[in-house]
Amino acid sequence: MQSAIDQLNSRLQHHQLKELLSDYQRLSGVLQAAQLQHLYQLACSSEVKYLFLQNVAAHLLEASPLPREAVSFIDDIDKLSFFTPGLKFQNAFSITDQQGNTLLHHLFSQCRADALPFNYLRSLMLFESNESLADALTTLNHDQLTPIGCFIACNKNTQMLAKHEFSALLAMMEVDQRHSPSAVNALISQLKAFYAPHLPTNADCKVLLCAAYLQVSTSQLITALKQS
Repeated sequence: MQSAIDQLNSRLQHHQLKELLSDYQRLSGVLQAAQLQHLYQLACSSEVKYLFLQNVAAHLLEASPLPREAVSFIDDIDKLSFFTPGLKFQNAFSITDQQGNTLLHHLFSQCRADALPFNYLRSLMLFESNESLADALTTLNHDQLTPIGCFIACNKNTQMLAKHEFSALLAMMEVDQRHSPSAVNALISQLKAFYAPHLPTNADCKVLLCAAYLQVSTSQLITALKQS
């Protein structure tokens, strides 16, 4: 792995971008993921080189699909922002890892309360050509959860969302309105496990979000949580 990083550094140092692309396309998914992660780390350490390195990453993602091994790496809004120019290529948002998770599953599960990605993603859906982004929002992982389901049931944040983030999340819920019985049961089961051994109240943030997502009343959801 270190040799792939050293090779990347050498190509960057000598501005050999054509050769860098050729090298990247011959690498395994693991090594491609390592190079993408290294580019992000370099960009974070150099504001002057950020846009250049972001452009390099975009060219790599245009030349070769996002490796499955890199899906879990994009788990916060800073990483999402860095890789956004390249994620419009090769249906990157729809690519899944071995657990069936898209990068949105990881992002929604891990994002912090003070750095939510919903308004940013809504802007991408409105102003960019990202068909795979809409597809990713409806993708079920192996636990039968969509990315929004993961945010509701798995993210540690229990605070009310800022108004603009809440509005953006509701807008994305409109894209993801088809809920199979197995998906509904999985979400309710995961949400119950999140609060175990107690049950949430009707006013709890996650209950409000889940009720809006499933298009049921909060009292109906609480009843379902008691029965599951």
